[in-house]
Amino acid sequence: MVKITCLPDGKTITLEPSETILEGDLSADIPHAHACGGRAKCSTCRIVILNGLENCSPRTELERAMASRLGFALEVRLACQTRARDDVTFRRLVLNETDRDVASQLLKKRTGPVGESKPIALLFSDIRGFTTLAQTLSPYDVMFALNRYFHELGEIIESNGGYIDNFIGDALMALFGVGGDKSAPFRSVKAAVEMLQANDRMAPYMKATYGHAYPIGIGVHYGEAVIGTLGSSNKERLTAIGDTVNVASRIEAANKEAGTRLLISSELYELVKDDVIMDDFIRVKLRGTQERVSLYEISGIGPEALARDGALISADPSKQRHAGRTWTAVLNEDELPAGGRKLVEMEAFDLLVIRSGENVFALNNACPHLRFPLVDSDVTEEGLLVCKWHQSCFDMFTGDIKAWCPGLDPDGTTKDLRLKPLGNVSKNQTSLVIFPARVEEGKIWVALE
Repeated sequence: MVKITCLPDGKTITLEPSETILEGDLSADIPHAHACGGRAKCSTCRIVILNGLENCSPRTELERAMASRLGFALEVRLACQTRARDDVTFRRLVLNETDRDVASQLLKKRTGPVGESKPIALLFSDIRGFTTLAQTLSPYDVMFALNRYFHELGEIIESNGGYIDNFIGDALMALFGVGGDKSAPFRSVKAAVEMLQANDRMAPYMKATYGHAYPIGIGVHYGEAVIGTLGSSNKERLTAIGDTVNVASRIEAANKEAGTRLLISSELYELVKDDVIMDDFIRVKLRGTQERVSLYEISGIGPEALARDGALISADPSKQRHAGRTWTAVLNEDELPAGGRKLVEMEAFDLLVIRSGENVFALNNACPHLRFPLVDSDVTEEGLLVCKWHQSCFDMFTGDIKAWCPGLDPDGTTKDLRLKPLGNVSKNQTSLVIFPARVEEGKIWVALE
């Protein structure tokens, strides 16, 4: 018997040599995340070893594959694959739903216009003192803390119609009005206020986990900028160029001297002054300039403006924003029992929803090679789908191809005489398209965007 100590739970339990750390935690009623059921199909059970790494079993083949894919440091392990030979202290890294979404690393990129000059709102945000604080953390903790912060605030930016242009160390830059949204000035300030509120909510979590609350400063400006894409053919991203960008960055930096959290330019304030709560204003020379400008400290959004903005947002109960995505309620949870599958008719295709063990999967009801229905195909306990037409096998967690049309004749044609006229089907291998799915509030939600 060995002792393992789990943080931030603060529990020390005993572990049999044959037990994994995950099994020990679950036996002790520690809410250790394990979305795939502890089969190394996901990384939600990941832990960071604080003491006793040398007492941990070597990585299994499955864990090595996951660690290589996600770039784990040596001290980051999968609890479902790790056993202890002697005492170990570790910290769980996925503590709630938001952490789970961060760990999934499945967020999609957004696209924008090719290039034009237009008035937009620019938002800059920066974590105060992060560079110094980062020196006290492990490299993995630095990156995970930043991802936690960017994930939370990025969702707010997107829900207000913004586009995250860039991450610069512990700072971020966001654009509002790229698509010509006339409410962009108001939405940019509203996003900034909500970011501060989210930062306040995250403070206890960050303090308990990393020993610091990570306060932020935000600056927002409105003006003309050139919008376009920069980068190589495979690395292009939407961005803004011009003096408006520089001014917004300098406004954010002015928070440090002024002792404020959110400052906006006079140009932006004139557009939103009837909708915001202004606490004070300052006259400063921005870095690199000679003239003094007026900056306004904003602490909130007026109730009438919030009500008016809320009226513009759809109240459709079948939609919700979560983790930077729009989710659609496709079924009630009780409509899909364990081991069940159901077709949901969408506008452009039929969605196949499958419940296997603790997992719910959603995919287009069309095999990638023949476009024939998949609804009657076999599903294994390991989360694999075997197409009934050519027996191609797909991983439903990732969509990856495990086997492509096995058992074909030498000329690439199927042995099934009904499908012989299709000719060679051994080429053009295509992965299965998987839509993120989750169960919450008695409903099954799918991100279809």
